[in-house]
Amino acid sequence: MNRNIRDLRREFGDLIQEVDTAITPLIDSIDIQAISKHNVGYMRYGTDKFRYFVESEKNRFIKALDIILRDRRQGVVCDIGCFIPYVPVALSLLGYNVRIVDNYDLYESRFKDSILALSQTHRLSLFDLDIIHNDLGLLGKNDIVLLMAVVEHLHGTPQFLFNKIHNLLNEGGKLLFEVPNIAVLNKRFRMLFGHSPLSDYSDYFHSSYPFTGHNREMTVAEVRYLFQQAGLRIEHLECYDYEDARNIQWRGKLVRFLRAIIPSKNTGQSILVKAVV
Repeated sequence: MNRNIRDLRREFGDLIQEVDTAITPLIDSIDIQAISKHNVGYMRYGTDKFRYFVESEKNRFIKALDIILRDRRQGVVCDIGCFIPYVPVALSLLGYNVRIVDNYDLYESRFKDSILALSQTHRLSLFDLDIIHNDLGLLGKNDIVLLMAVVEHLHGTPQFLFNKIHNLLNEGGKLLFEVPNIAVLNKRFRMLFGHSPLSDYSDYFHSSYPFTGHNREMTVAEVRYLFQQAGLRIEHLECYDYEDARNIQWRGKLVRFLRAIIPSKNTGQSILVKAVV
């Protein structure tokens, strides 16, 4: 599973370029003022939307693609809580049958029009659903379900969402899950110096209710507990860094150096799981 991200970027180079081109009009359509109402932290994204919404996350997307492609080369994939459908567009281009799900009523009309056009052009089946309160039975059975960078935004337990997801998977179907690691080493250091590991409190304080940022990041032990309770067997779990080392400031580089010499486990930025029914 731990293939080098740089190698993957070279391997997927043409596909990445095609998805970048396809996704750019959608990124341009994002109304920063509107999405910042419930998370003031998004205001800084307005300086370079493609950088913040795509480039800063691209290594995550590439890693997910690699895992999916090595698991199966065709089938039905459903991306739940899909804001920016980068992975879905890539999979559709590769011939997968792809469904994307989000509560698009939360977004402005320009974004909704743009994602509808994108889904039609790239053969994505779009479902406008509240993944917590709506019945997800319309999504049918799927070979792979993606739940990536979603549960940290929930305002309560993910157990009810996982019950729904369990019913969306074919026998032998896989769930690809990702959540930020609250025990990443730099956050441990922040705690030692009396700082919160959570997002900036001023962003949280000045955002309208409900806050749409990270409400509950997780540890590896908590992720294992979640999957055990959900009745899903973990095939693979890893903590990894997705941030491009070339864009890391000196503090981040120092943390990576310390991580290499400190004998501690599970200190990567993100927790990634592939699980099976």
